[in-house]
Amino acid sequence: MTIPEKLLTLLEKEKLCFLSTSHQDQPHVSLMNFTYLHEKGLIVLTSRADTTKMSYMQQNPYVALLFTHLSSGNRPPVSCTVYGKAHVEDPDKDSFYRQAHLQRHPGMEPFITGKDIAVITVHIESASIATIADQVSNWSAEQTPD
Repeated sequence: MTIPEKLLTLLEKEKLCFLSTSHQDQPHVSLMNFTYLHEKGLIVLTSRADTTKMSYMQQNPYVALLFTHLSSGNRPPVSCTVYGKAHVEDPDKDSFYRQAHLQRHPGMEPFITGKDIAVITVHIESASIATIADQVSNWSAEQTPD
């Protein structure tokens, strides 16, 4: 899967995103730490198991994640909305993802390894990329060879 360069830059450089979930026409947005695993083409998140976002994802696994940064030096302002399907990983098999997430976010142990913390992976299916010049492009993993 070939991720567009503008999206890849955000996934590699930024550490926070906004996660949007919904259930029965009720939207919910959460600020999240994330880790992008390029070799697997997915995003890792963690959350307490008893949250609204977790409840919504169990009912409707399709999510949107917004990634952005402010203009800095020669990096043009851009935002990317990624669409995908969330999967709550089996607690007995999530150590690889949890360790990768912890490595990217040292000092965030209570949010990654604490009691009742679930690991969520989001497989990137498509994205919408917008620049400050209102140039919008759409990308789909289905249209990209592996």
